[in-house]
Amino acid sequence: MSLALKITEDMKAAMKAKDSATLSTLRLLISALKNKKIDVQHELSDVEVMDVVKSQVKQLKDSIESFKAGGREDLATSTHAEVLVLEQYLPSQMGDEELTQIVKEVVEKSGATSKADMGKVMGAAMAAVAGRADGSRVKEIVGTLLSAFLPVVVGLGLLTADAHAATSYIENFATGTSYFEFLLRIVRVLVLWLGIIAVTLILNGGFQYMIASYRDKEHEEAIGKMTHGIFATLIIAALFAFCTIALQKIV
Repeated sequence: MSLALKITEDMKAAMKAKDSATLSTLRLLISALKNKKIDVQHELSDVEVMDVVKSQVKQLKDSIESFKAGGREDLATSTHAEVLVLEQYLPSQMGDEELTQIVKEVVEKSGATSKADMGKVMGAAMAAVAGRADGSRVKEIVGTLLSAFLPVVVGLGLLTADAHAATSYIENFATGTSYFEFLLRIVRVLVLWLGIIAVTLILNGGFQYMIASYRDKEHEEAIGKMTHGIFATLIIAALFAFCTIALQKIV
């Protein structure tokens, strides 16, 4: 049975059961489906039906926010009941952890490294979740993951430059390069490595905090990661500055 036919049958069942709330919600949905059918000029597929349902759910959720802001809890409650009726025609929604893992895999496979690649990643991510997550949730996670790449890429660039410099001094060490200068460059490379780890810890904690929802234990763990990462970053920044200033004075 197609999804459109199931909705029609459910409306008939609601009519027989005199379930006015469900009946009203399904009548509005079927009206929207008819309008969509007229627009596309063909029978609606299950995917197209789900798109219409999602649109209806989004409109209702926006209304709920407006009702709550206006202090109309009664209307917010009745509208939420309509959302529950419609959501039974959508695939079960992914949890935050499952969704994050799928989006991570898509980002890794796409080779994206910045928000400039957002469009490319979003198309693949939405196909991967197959309707089991709202576009706004997917976009938020994609944006967070792509933002996390920038500091790491910049850090790796600095690390590579310093590593080349250190390698050069290793090669020339025997020809008279200052031992202290050589040591400072090696230390600065190590400090950069630690800096990347510290920044990654902050980003990881921030992302964990974002997806933890109302789980207090995970919130506390995420805050701990961010706190440790921030302190480590400050210490590392001070060490890096010291090494850089010392090198400038030597050179």
